[in-house]
Amino acid sequence: MARPLAGALAVVGVAVFLHLDVPRPAGSAFGARFGSSPPVRPAKGPCVLRADRLVLRGARFRGVVSVRTGAGTVRALKFTVRSLDAVNLDLTAGRGRAAMRLRARPATTATLKGQGAGGVATLYVRRLTGRVTGLGGGPLPADRTVTVTPDAVPHWLSHPRAPARTRTITLAGATASQITQFGGRLSIKGAKLRTTARGPHRA
Repeated sequence: MARPLAGALAVVGVAVFLHLDVPRPAGSAFGARFGSSPPVRPAKGPCVLRADRLVLRGARFRGVVSVRTGAGTVRALKFTVRSLDAVNLDLTAGRGRAAMRLRARPATTATLKGQGAGGVATLYVRRLTGRVTGLGGGPLPADRTVTVTPDAVPHWLSHPRAPARTRTITLAGATASQITQFGGRLSIKGAKLRTTARGPHRA
């Protein structure tokens, strides 16, 4: 099981349905630390990450795995990364009155740095969409606009050689749905949190 990436919302001290970590302010940015302790069950509500540009550095695709969630076992794409950069991060967790939306200051980059075993973070994603603009210097796919799911893994990602090495994967206009993670620290500058029940809060 994996700890929710939406746990980063803990930095504003709002108790919600997600499993949250203790806030860790860091100057003008803020972060939530995810340790190597046994991961918790992800929340039932959806968590969607959007970014104008998403960069997975030192990324390695680990295949399709089964992950336990609050809504039952689901299939997901598993990645490990040294770090992840999200330009103009927009993170939504939950739905309806329980929905929370976290947005970074415009034109800033939110960064997730791996701190787990081997200095990497582990990501589980149900659906990843965007336009491939970089594959670590390798050739780009003929169809650069991709939708990656457990049932539709492109050849450039699933090729037998792909898991054998790490590389930087860059997507423009990226959306990662039902994303959870553990083993990393997320820092966001000028964040604004909005909930149904409360107005916006700035960090």
